[in-house]
Amino acid sequence: MFLNILTYEFKLLSRSKWLLILFFTIALLIGFASLNGSKNVDKRLADIKEVEQEFFQKDSIMLGTLRKIENGETVALPYWQLPSQPMTVGNRYPRLAIMRPETLSFIATGQSDMYSHFISPKVYGNNFALDYSEMINPVQLLFGNFDIAFVLIYIIPLLIIAFTYNVLSKEKELGTLPLLASQPISTHWWLLQKMIIRFIIFTTLTILALILAIAVFSLEGLTNVNGVLGLLLLITSYNFFWFAIAYIVNIKINDSSKNALTLIGFWLLLVLVIPATINQIGNTLYPTPSRLKMINEIRFIKKENEEQQNEIMDAYLRNHPELAQGREKEQFGFWHNYFASEMVMEEKTKPLLLAYDMQLKKQQGLLMTFKFLSPAIVMQQALNKVSASSELHYNDFKKQVFEFSKQWRNYLTPMLFKEQMFTVKNYNELPAFMYENRIKNDIWVNTLIIFMISGLVLLSTTSKRLGNKSDQRLLE
Repeated sequence: MFLNILTYEFKLLSRSKWLLILFFTIALLIGFASLNGSKNVDKRLADIKEVEQEFFQKDSIMLGTLRKIENGETVALPYWQLPSQPMTVGNRYPRLAIMRPETLSFIATGQSDMYSHFISPKVYGNNFALDYSEMINPVQLLFGNFDIAFVLIYIIPLLIIAFTYNVLSKEKELGTLPLLASQPISTHWWLLQKMIIRFIIFTTLTILALILAIAVFSLEGLTNVNGVLGLLLLITSYNFFWFAIAYIVNIKINDSSKNALTLIGFWLLLVLVIPATINQIGNTLYPTPSRLKMINEIRFIKKENEEQQNEIMDAYLRNHPELAQGREKEQFGFWHNYFASEMVMEEKTKPLLLAYDMQLKKQQGLLMTFKFLSPAIVMQQALNKVSASSELHYNDFKKQVFEFSKQWRNYLTPMLFKEQMFTVKNYNELPAFMYENRIKNDIWVNTLIIFMISGLVLLSTTSKRLGNKSDQRLLE
């Protein structure tokens, strides 16, 4: 019986041009989305290349000047611009911290349009004051980016609705449902088999279009076998969920116009309303402290430190006697006092920063708790992690830059206190930043979650409706 239904379904879809319409529509949407995502990645790479060229150019000039100084040649630069001074190097020639895109970054824009992918931490300027955000178009933020994630989460369900909303009701409206009910198979099983066939067809077309897009726009992405397989299974689970919803609506309502309206209602609820509601609840329950107020409090702490500079320097030298070298306190200048007060500054501002970060973590925790209410949330988070553009990735990038900034300062600070000159040898020993993706990709877990949600929905509504007794209600 299944083979007969399969053959009939293929003939029906072929004659109605549904297969061609679906394939070209999905291919066009994913292709255009891939092009947009690829352009975003290319722009990101172009920006990184530009700052790298500037960085290498400045370093080349610095090395040339250092060699002249070491050879005893005259350098036409004021004292405070000489690269032989450690603080000049730390302030005028900072290292470059870069977060490069990965092979599947074009899949989802995620948070990449809100954060910068490179920064040059200097010895002057507090770590907490490093700004990782950049000004962007607010209209683009409102509507989002037309990337593959947008197509998979928002548009693909609409195509599934158009593909499945009248599978059973059409038979009723054409008057062929009594003939189906007379066959040696339950109408529910017949509908379930048709839905499975359409699910396989639709998902196969989607996967083919996506693999083709990856091959065209990021051929290296195909080498990421684990990521690609996880992505394909994730798409399969998300499509399965919407086919499950369509199956239930076809059984319970069995009217084409009402089916369409109900499915659109589910789409609005699961894709738009629930995510927006959870986000709004998070902002209401855990509002972030005023950033302007935090900046003002930091400035007030700086002013207090300036007034207590002598006491701070005494405490710093007691904690670091190896840096004093028998020198008098009056011999220390601006940079010595600055680094002495830096540790005090970080300790005093730590509660402010923790309060700010804690509220953001609570908001994210609320979203993680209620994400099971909407597979769209699970899908979005999983795609962001696959593309390495989630908020977790950028927070970890910020953390790695903070760690590197301390390492960079700790290399130069002893040279300042010991009055050592910066040389070409020191340049070759400078710490270099290397970004490491430390965020676990739990795409397989998210895939299992969506499958489980779909299974629970199906079991809760179909367990009592697979017998022949309910067929009479469908015929009425």
